[in-house]
Amino acid sequence: MNTASEYLVETRDLARIYGDGEEIRALDGVNLKIAHGELVTVMGPSGSGKSTLLNMIGALDKPTSGQVLINGEDLAQIRNKDEFRAKTVGFMFQLHNLIPTLTAKENVEVPMMGHLGVFERRKRSGELLALVGLPDRMNHLPNQLSGGQRQRVAVARSLANKPQLVLADEPTGSLDTAAGQALMRLLQDLNQSQGTTFIVVTHDQSVARQTNRVLVMEDGRIVREDLIGSPMEEDLKMWRYSGLGRRIIRDDEETEQKLGLSESQLQAVRILLGKAEGAEHKESGL
Repeated sequence: MNTASEYLVETRDLARIYGDGEEIRALDGVNLKIAHGELVTVMGPSGSGKSTLLNMIGALDKPTSGQVLINGEDLAQIRNKDEFRAKTVGFMFQLHNLIPTLTAKENVEVPMMGHLGVFERRKRSGELLALVGLPDRMNHLPNQLSGGQRQRVAVARSLANKPQLVLADEPTGSLDTAAGQALMRLLQDLNQSQGTTFIVVTHDQSVARQTNRVLVMEDGRIVREDLIGSPMEEDLKMWRYSGLGRRIIRDDEETEQKLGLSESQLQAVRILLGKAEGAEHKESGL
Protein backbone atom coordinates (compact mmCIF):
# COMPACT_ATOMS: atom_id res chain seq x y z
CA MET A 1 0.00 0.00 0.00
CA ASN A 2 1.23 3.50 -0.82
CA THR A 3 2.79 5.17 2.26
CA ALA A 4 3.76 8.47 0.62
CA SER A 5 0.34 10.12 0.99
CA GLU A 6 0.21 13.20 3.21
CA TYR A 7 -2.97 11.89 4.83
CA LEU A 8 -3.54 8.46 6.30
CA VAL A 9 -7.34 8.82 6.05
CA GLU A 10 -9.32 10.94 3.60
CA THR A 11 -12.98 10.85 2.63
CA ARG A 12 -14.44 12.68 -0.35
CA ASP A 13 -18.17 13.44 -0.54
CA LEU A 14 -18.81 10.23 1.38
CA ALA A 15 -22.45 9.16 1.54
CA ARG A 16 -24.22 6.13 2.95
CA ILE A 17 -27.97 5.85 2.35
CA TYR A 18 -30.16 3.13 3.83
CA GLY A 19 -33.75 2.14 3.06
CA ASP A 20 -35.68 1.09 -0.02
CA GLY A 21 -38.54 3.48 0.63
CA GLU A 22 -37.85 6.49 2.78
CA GLU A 23 -34.14 7.30 2.57
CA ILE A 24 -32.01 7.46 5.70
CA ARG A 25 -28.84 9.41 5.02
CA ALA A 26 -26.49 7.99 7.63
CA LEU A 27 -23.65 9.89 5.94
CA ASP A 28 -24.35 12.88 3.75
CA GLY A 29 -21.33 14.22 1.89
CA VAL A 30 -18.58 13.79 4.52
CA ASN A 31 -15.18 15.27 3.70
CA LEU A 32 -12.35 14.81 6.16
CA LYS A 33 -8.58 14.45 6.26
CA ILE A 34 -6.62 12.80 9.05
CA ALA A 35 -2.83 12.93 9.03
CA HIS A 36 -0.47 10.18 10.10
CA GLY A 37 -0.06 10.07 13.88
CA GLU A 38 -3.19 12.04 14.82
CA LEU A 39 -5.42 11.24 17.80
CA VAL A 40 -8.91 12.35 16.77
CA THR A 41 -12.33 12.07 18.37
CA VAL A 42 -15.68 12.04 16.60
CA MET A 43 -18.63 13.33 18.65
CA GLY A 44 -22.32 13.89 18.06
CA PRO A 45 -25.76 12.71 19.12
CA SER A 46 -26.96 9.15 18.57
CA GLY A 47 -27.79 8.60 14.93
CA SER A 48 -25.48 11.36 13.69
CA GLY A 49 -23.36 8.94 11.65
CA LYS A 50 -20.33 8.43 13.90
CA SER A 51 -20.26 4.63 13.88
CA THR A 52 -21.22 4.49 10.21
CA LEU A 53 -18.21 6.67 9.43
CA LEU A 54 -15.91 4.27 11.32
CA ASN A 55 -17.41 1.33 9.45
CA MET A 56 -16.64 3.02 6.13
CA ILE A 57 -13.07 3.87 7.09
CA GLY A 58 -12.52 0.32 8.35
CA ALA A 59 -13.99 -1.26 5.19
CA LEU A 60 -16.76 -2.92 7.20
CA ASP A 61 -19.39 -1.33 4.95
CA LYS A 62 -19.49 0.14 1.45
CA PRO A 63 -20.43 3.75 0.68
CA THR A 64 -23.42 4.56 -1.48
CA SER A 65 -21.26 7.19 -3.17
CA GLY A 66 -18.02 9.03 -2.57
CA GLN A 67 -14.59 7.73 -1.66
CA VAL A 68 -12.57 6.51 1.29
CA LEU A 69 -8.82 6.72 0.79
CA ILE A 70 -6.27 5.11 3.11
CA ASN A 71 -2.71 6.21 2.40
CA GLY A 72 -4.00 7.67 -0.84
CA GLU A 73 -5.50 4.39 -2.05
CA ASP A 74 -9.24 4.13 -2.73
CA LEU A 75 -10.77 1.33 -0.65
CA ALA A 76 -13.08 0.51 -3.56
CA GLN A 77 -10.01 -0.60 -5.52
CA ILE A 78 -8.77 -2.96 -2.81
CA ARG A 79 -9.94 -6.48 -3.65
CA ASN A 80 -8.98 -8.33 -0.48
CA LYS A 81 -10.69 -6.33 2.24
CA ASP A 82 -9.93 -8.98 4.89
CA GLU A 83 -6.21 -8.66 4.29
CA PHE A 84 -6.49 -4.86 4.33
CA ARG A 85 -8.28 -4.92 7.69
CA ALA A 86 -5.85 -7.45 9.16
CA LYS A 87 -2.73 -5.48 8.22
CA THR A 88 -3.79 -1.83 8.25
CA VAL A 89 -6.64 -1.31 10.74
CA GLY A 90 -7.16 -2.32 14.36
CA PHE A 91 -10.62 -2.21 15.97
CA MET A 92 -11.83 -1.48 19.49
CA PHE A 93 -15.45 -1.49 20.65
CA GLN A 94 -17.46 -0.47 23.71
CA LEU A 95 -17.74 -4.13 24.68
CA HIS A 96 -14.30 -5.72 24.59
CA ASN A 97 -15.54 -8.78 22.64
CA LEU A 98 -12.88 -11.03 24.15
CA ILE A 99 -13.34 -14.77 23.73
CA PRO A 100 -14.30 -15.94 27.25
CA THR A 101 -12.56 -19.33 27.04
CA LEU A 102 -9.19 -17.88 25.98
CA THR A 103 -6.61 -16.22 28.21
CA ALA A 104 -5.62 -12.60 27.72
CA LYS A 105 -2.51 -13.74 25.84
CA GLU A 106 -4.48 -16.10 23.61
CA ASN A 107 -7.06 -13.39 22.83
CA VAL A 108 -4.30 -11.04 21.66
CA GLU A 109 -2.90 -13.80 19.44
CA VAL A 110 -6.18 -14.36 17.57
CA PRO A 111 -5.71 -11.59 14.90
CA MET A 112 -2.17 -12.87 14.22
CA MET A 113 -3.28 -16.37 13.27
CA GLY A 114 -2.54 -16.96 9.62
CA HIS A 115 -0.05 -14.10 9.61
CA LEU A 116 2.62 -15.16 12.12
CA GLY A 117 3.97 -18.47 13.35
CA VAL A 118 3.28 -19.78 16.85
CA PHE A 119 6.56 -18.54 18.35
CA GLU A 120 6.20 -15.06 16.84
CA ARG A 121 2.56 -14.83 17.99
CA ARG A 122 3.41 -15.74 21.57
CA LYS A 123 6.34 -13.32 21.66
CA ARG A 124 4.34 -10.39 20.26
CA SER A 125 1.26 -11.01 22.43
CA GLY A 126 3.47 -10.97 25.53
CA GLU A 127 5.15 -7.74 24.40
CA LEU A 128 1.80 -6.07 23.75
CA LEU A 129 0.29 -7.06 27.09
CA ALA A 130 3.38 -5.68 28.81
CA LEU A 131 3.02 -2.50 26.74
CA VAL A 132 -0.54 -1.95 28.01
CA GLY A 133 0.45 -2.63 31.60
CA LEU A 134 -0.72 -6.25 32.02
CA PRO A 135 2.46 -8.33 32.18
CA ASP A 136 1.10 -10.23 35.20
CA ARG A 137 -2.34 -10.92 33.71
CA MET A 138 -1.35 -12.79 30.54
CA ASN A 139 -2.75 -16.14 31.62
CA HIS A 140 -5.97 -14.81 33.15
CA LEU A 141 -9.36 -15.46 31.53
CA PRO A 142 -11.56 -12.40 30.79
CA ASN A 143 -13.83 -13.12 33.78
CA GLN A 144 -10.76 -12.89 36.03
CA LEU A 145 -10.02 -9.33 34.86
CA SER A 146 -11.62 -5.99 35.73
CA GLY A 147 -13.47 -3.99 33.08
CA GLY A 148 -10.52 -1.68 32.61
CA GLN A 149 -8.13 -4.61 32.29
CA ARG A 150 -10.35 -6.28 29.69
CA GLN A 151 -10.31 -3.09 27.62
CA ARG A 152 -6.52 -2.99 27.90
CA VAL A 153 -6.44 -6.51 26.47
CA ALA A 154 -8.68 -5.23 23.66
CA VAL A 155 -6.18 -2.40 23.04
CA ALA A 156 -3.34 -4.92 22.83
CA ARG A 157 -5.38 -7.07 20.44
CA SER A 158 -6.10 -4.06 18.20
CA LEU A 159 -2.34 -3.51 17.86
CA ALA A 160 -1.55 -7.17 17.14
CA ASN A 161 -0.60 -6.76 13.47
CA LYS A 162 1.06 -3.35 13.86
CA PRO A 163 -1.76 -1.37 12.19
CA GLN A 164 -1.23 2.22 11.15
CA LEU A 165 -4.78 3.04 12.23
CA VAL A 166 -6.97 2.02 15.18
CA LEU A 167 -10.72 2.71 15.12
CA ALA A 168 -12.26 2.84 18.59
CA ASP A 169 -16.06 2.98 18.91
CA GLU A 170 -17.01 4.18 22.43
CA PRO A 171 -14.04 2.38 24.06
CA THR A 172 -14.74 3.96 27.47
CA GLY A 173 -18.53 3.59 27.32
CA SER A 174 -18.71 0.57 29.65
CA LEU A 175 -16.02 1.82 32.07
CA ASP A 176 -16.24 3.97 35.18
CA THR A 177 -14.66 7.43 35.12
CA ALA A 178 -11.29 6.42 36.56
CA ALA A 179 -10.89 3.40 34.28
CA GLY A 180 -12.00 5.46 31.26
CA GLN A 181 -9.45 8.17 31.98
CA ALA A 182 -6.73 5.57 32.44
CA LEU A 183 -7.62 3.96 29.12
CA MET A 184 -7.43 7.31 27.33
CA ARG A 185 -4.02 8.00 28.89
CA LEU A 186 -2.91 4.65 27.51
CA LEU A 187 -4.13 5.57 24.02
CA GLN A 188 -2.30 8.90 24.30
CA ASP A 189 0.91 7.10 25.27
CA LEU A 190 0.58 4.63 22.39
CA ASN A 191 -0.17 7.44 19.95
CA GLN A 192 2.99 9.27 21.01
CA SER A 193 5.33 6.31 21.49
CA GLN A 194 4.19 4.07 18.62
CA GLY A 195 2.95 6.72 16.17
CA THR A 196 -0.35 4.88 15.80
CA THR A 197 -3.23 6.96 14.47
CA PHE A 198 -6.43 6.70 16.54
CA ILE A 199 -9.98 7.71 15.60
CA VAL A 200 -12.18 7.52 18.70
CA VAL A 201 -15.97 7.81 18.69
CA THR A 202 -17.33 9.09 22.00
CA HIS A 203 -20.19 10.93 23.70
CA ASP A 204 -17.90 11.94 26.56
CA GLN A 205 -16.44 15.45 26.49
CA SER A 206 -13.72 14.43 28.97
CA VAL A 207 -12.55 11.76 26.51
CA ALA A 208 -12.47 14.28 23.69
CA ARG A 209 -10.31 16.60 25.78
CA GLN A 210 -7.57 13.99 25.84
CA THR A 211 -7.21 13.98 22.05
CA ASN A 212 -5.77 16.45 19.52
CA ARG A 213 -8.83 17.25 17.43
CA VAL A 214 -12.60 16.85 17.64
CA LEU A 215 -14.97 16.36 14.72
CA VAL A 216 -18.61 17.05 15.59
CA MET A 217 -21.30 15.31 13.54
CA GLU A 218 -25.00 16.00 13.08
CA ASP A 219 -27.39 14.36 10.60
CA GLY A 220 -24.63 12.55 8.74
CA ARG A 221 -22.40 15.59 8.29
CA ILE A 222 -19.37 17.07 10.02
CA VAL A 223 -20.69 20.40 11.26
CA ARG A 224 -17.79 21.57 13.40
CA GLU A 225 -14.13 20.89 13.96
CA ASP A 226 -12.17 21.89 17.07
CA LEU A 227 -8.54 21.71 18.01
CA ILE A 228 -8.19 20.88 21.70
CA GLY A 229 -6.98 23.87 23.69
CA SER A 230 -6.29 24.53 27.36
CA PRO A 231 -8.74 23.25 30.03
CA MET A 232 -10.13 26.79 30.40
CA GLU A 233 -10.69 27.12 26.64
CA GLU A 234 -12.44 23.77 26.57
CA ASP A 235 -14.68 24.74 29.50
CA LEU A 236 -15.66 27.94 27.66
CA LYS A 237 -16.48 25.96 24.51
CA MET A 238 -18.70 23.60 26.50
CA TRP A 239 -20.45 26.58 28.08
CA ARG A 240 -20.79 28.35 24.72
CA TYR A 241 -22.62 25.39 23.18
CA SER A 242 -24.69 24.44 26.22
CA GLY A 243 -28.38 25.35 26.38
CA LEU A 244 -27.61 28.11 28.88
CA GLY A 245 -24.78 29.51 26.78
CA ARG A 246 -26.94 29.61 23.65
CA ARG A 247 -29.75 31.42 25.51
CA ILE A 248 -27.36 34.03 26.89
CA ILE A 249 -25.84 34.65 23.46
CA ARG A 250 -29.25 35.27 21.91
CA ASP A 251 -30.35 37.61 24.76
CA ASP A 252 -33.12 35.38 26.09
CA GLU A 253 -34.93 37.68 28.57
CA GLU A 254 -36.39 34.92 30.76
CA THR A 255 -32.98 33.31 31.22
CA GLU A 256 -31.33 36.65 32.01
CA GLN A 257 -33.99 37.42 34.63
CA LYS A 258 -33.48 34.03 36.30
CA LEU A 259 -29.72 34.57 36.46
CA GLY A 260 -30.24 37.86 38.28
CA LEU A 261 -27.13 39.47 36.75
CA SER A 262 -26.78 43.13 35.89
CA GLU A 263 -26.51 44.18 32.25
CA SER A 264 -22.78 44.84 32.66
CA GLN A 265 -22.28 41.37 34.15
CA LEU A 266 -24.27 39.76 31.32
CA GLN A 267 -22.21 41.67 28.78
CA ALA A 268 -19.01 40.37 30.38
CA VAL A 269 -20.37 36.81 30.11
CA ARG A 270 -21.27 37.36 26.43
CA ILE A 271 -17.73 38.60 25.73
CA LEU A 272 -16.28 35.45 27.32
CA LEU A 273 -18.58 33.20 25.30
CA GLY A 274 -17.78 35.19 22.17
CA LYS A 275 -14.06 34.58 22.74
CA ALA A 276 -14.73 30.84 22.91
CA GLU A 277 -16.52 31.01 19.56
CA GLY A 278 -13.77 33.16 18.03
CA ALA A 279 -11.04 30.78 19.18
CA GLU A 280 -12.96 27.84 17.73
CA HIS A 281 -13.31 29.51 14.33
CA LYS A 282 -9.64 30.40 14.30
CA GLU A 283 -8.64 26.80 15.10
CA SER A 284 -10.90 25.22 12.52
CA GLY A 285 -10.02 27.73 9.82
CA LEU A 286 -13.62 28.88 9.41
